Amino acid sequence: PTRFYGQLPSEASGREAVTLDAVGEYVEFTLTAPANAVTFRYSLPDSAQGTGRDGTIDLRANGSLLKTVPVTSKYGWYYGGYPFNNNPGDTNPHHFYDEARAMFGSTQPAGTKIRLQVNSTAQSPTFTIDLADFENVPGPIGQPANSINVVNDFGADPSGATDSTADFQAAVNAGQAQGRAVYVPQGNYTLYDHVIVDGVTLRGAGPWYSVLGGRHPTQRNRAAGIYGKYVNQGGPSRNVTVRDLAVIGDIRERVDEDQVNAFGGAMSDSVIDNVWMQHTKVGAWMDGPMNNFTIRNSRILDQTADGVNFHTGVTNSTVTNTFVRNTGDDALAMWAQDVPNVNNSFTRNTIGVTLLANHLVSYGGRDITISDNVVADSLSNGGGIHVANRYPGVQGATAVHGTWTLARNTLIRAGNSDYNWNFGVGAIWFSALNEAFAGDAIINITDTDILDSSYAALHWIEGQTRGI
Repeated sequence: PTRFYGQLPSEASGREAVTLDAVGEYVEFTLTAPANAVTFRYSLPDSAQGTGRDGTIDLRANGSLLKTVPVTSKYGWYYGGYPFNNNPGDTNPHHFYDEARAMFGSTQPAGTKIRLQVNSTAQSPTFTIDLADFENVPGPIGQPANSINVVNDFGADPSGATDSTADFQAAVNAGQAQGRAVYVPQGNYTLYDHVIVDGVTLRGAGPWYSVLGGRHPTQRNRAAGIYGKYVNQGGPSRNVTVRDLAVIGDIRERVDEDQVNAFGGAMSDSVIDNVWMQHTKVGAWMDGPMNNFTIRNSRILDQTADGVNFHTGVTNSTVTNTFVRNTGDDALAMWAQDVPNVNNSFTRNTIGVTLLANHLVSYGGRDITISDNVVADSLSNGGGIHVANRYPGVQGATAVHGTWTLARNTLIRAGNSDYNWNFGVGAIWFSALNEAFAGDAIINITDTDILDSSYAALHWIEGQTRGI
């Protein structure tokens, strides 16, 4: 165990993990409820070239092999300064872990001992295991009545062998025109570009069954994603629902100008529900102005940058009941760049292991709520909750204003040593770098548990804050 930046345990949940380095070694978990699937978090060493290496882990139930699961380090191991690179030997190695998921093929009862066991060290000399999340995944959701089927009606390829971007776009365009939902049957679909949605419902058979992924083979700034129309394209899109599917990408680096996010653009009066987002740059980077947007009941894992960012004029919007882990920047963020963010909320979310910056943050904004969240383990350059007048465009009307509610949050091992500043950042911290907090700002922090902070529990830095 350690919290020291750049070491394997520092990025593990609870700041400790188990490294297996011989065939037959294993980590074993005892099921406390029936389960037919697992997501496990692990780390393999990088390759000498910085491109990662592959391997496999055996999944065993009471000693009997259930299946062999592929694992890789190609989505991990970043080096150097922000926004980082893939050059081993540079400074600041980090982002060591990734996550793999697998269905057992059977339901194992409570009391079953599930092993993650090394079957070979030929491809990787070590396998570090952090945790395992077990669940009982329900069966696939059938096609809704009177809906459009992207496979049967528009020829999308559920095997993933061919690019289905045009088929998906044609299907959602037809869904909008005809007022019908669009159904994505079970399958793994390759998309080389965004699907633009407006006035349509897109739903799958469930996030374990309907999976969108892919990246253009030569134009690497084009990749699978579901986007609303930007304002300069006639947006925002309106009345969009996306639910019951996964967007699992192939993003292995951070290039800030590349739009390689699971969701993006602008969507008003819209909902993302029960969606799994993994291996994209940002789970949902939403560029307003836009209003009344909700992400709920979802999972955001293994991002190279933020989990969610409400950016520029996002109002009356929320992320709720969502699980976020292993983001390469802020887990859940609001950034009021140039246009005010107003009356947004982050509620009832669980956030683990944020690799850079904060678990929960709003850069500027008016009448913001951050409540009923549990966060744990921040690694560097941030803390558990941050309220700030920082970053470009956060000043004047876009700065911190109005009444903020920070209530019933639990922060565990939050805050960390900032390797740029060379001092510790608090679990809850405030910054007025761009300008002082406005005179109308009232920030109420109530019923909050701050546990086992790495440095300060409460921290003020840079400029004058008031009303706290």
